[in-house]
Amino acid sequence: MSATDTSARLVSGLRPTGHLQLGHYQSVIRRWTELQYHHDAYFLVADWNALAVSGHAPHEIEQYSWAMVIDCLACGVNPKVATLFIQSWVPELTDVHMILASVTPKAWLERLPSYREMVAGLREQQGASLAMLGAPLMQAADILALRGQVVPAGPEQRAHIEFTREVARRFNHRYGRDAGFEEQAERAIARLGKKSGRLYREWLSDYQEEGDLEAFERARGLLAETSKLNRNQQERLLGYLEGGGRRILGEPEHWQGEVEPLLGMELKTHKAAREDAIFLRSGRDDIAACVREMPTDPARVRRKDPGDPQRCPLWTLHESFTPASDRQWVEEGCRDASIGCLDCKGCLIEHVDAALTPIRERAEALEGEHGKVRTMMTEGAERARDTVRDTLDELRRVIGLTYR
Repeated sequence: MSATDTSARLVSGLRPTGHLQLGHYQSVIRRWTELQYHHDAYFLVADWNALAVSGHAPHEIEQYSWAMVIDCLACGVNPKVATLFIQSWVPELTDVHMILASVTPKAWLERLPSYREMVAGLREQQGASLAMLGAPLMQAADILALRGQVVPAGPEQRAHIEFTREVARRFNHRYGRDAGFEEQAERAIARLGKKSGRLYREWLSDYQEEGDLEAFERARGLLAETSKLNRNQQERLLGYLEGGGRRILGEPEHWQGEVEPLLGMELKTHKAAREDAIFLRSGRDDIAACVREMPTDPARVRRKDPGDPQRCPLWTLHESFTPASDRQWVEEGCRDASIGCLDCKGCLIEHVDAALTPIRERAEALEGEHGKVRTMMTEGAERARDTVRDTLDELRRVIGLTYR
């Protein structure tokens, strides 16, 4: 399954931790507007996740959530084509999260780079909350509950996608066995011999209980090298190790695509963003003020000094918003110093404003149609609930919590 497979279920989301910036549009929202016509797409406003990690008050998250919904609609996300919804409006997601939490080792969460970075950024008097620790699992629960097959995300999210896959494998490992699966696996372990069998069990335990990837690789290497097992027995023990058996939860694929975050416009929370950032609803004057303050190629100390567009932070913006003809003029003018940095910035201001003006106008119109927007979100949440209920019913059945 891949992002080019139009039958693939696609799941993506954003935390409403501030007003959307130009980088969000280029790296996420514009991609959504394209992918929605090629996939069974689910886009969520991850308000529970924002509450877990941002430090914002709940009423602020609600305001940012509505603003994000309006911005998404203004940018072209079509609720008749894609399912756009607010995370907390689908309460079954928290049930799935709880079930998955029961099989996820704490060590798996603690090893994630994003968690370590968040903890390192906390003040000494603050401690990491349980919600912060569990935020990646909440994200995984969203993807797995919605049966996501493709997750478009930047390279910094690769570890989260692999974590989601590990959670799915572990759940399948525990609850997806055919009758007699474990008995046959135990017989295969016995065939390894006393020493190899003991090592396999130790590494199996270290991987399943502590998330020790080195133990996983050692156990897999032992199975590949042994001559005491036939192919079927090797595959059974490999499945025993990595979560084989009946697939209850699928493993989503990470898709990075071709779009990278804009230099100088990385996705940051509102709290961490610069005061002069370009937001999707920024007016021309604010756009101009921000662009004029942006650094350029350090080689262009004087007007007559030639530059290299590839070394200029503005160039990634030009590649995204400036038409090819004007972009060529900027590139050639920079290299031969026939134009100055102010000329380059003036061109960029024109094209960024041209791109954001219709978005700004549509957002302003939607602000006056709150009832209509709320109805869209209610309908989106109901569609998402239908999907998540099916997943939740199956999870409750396989773990034995149906209460029938």
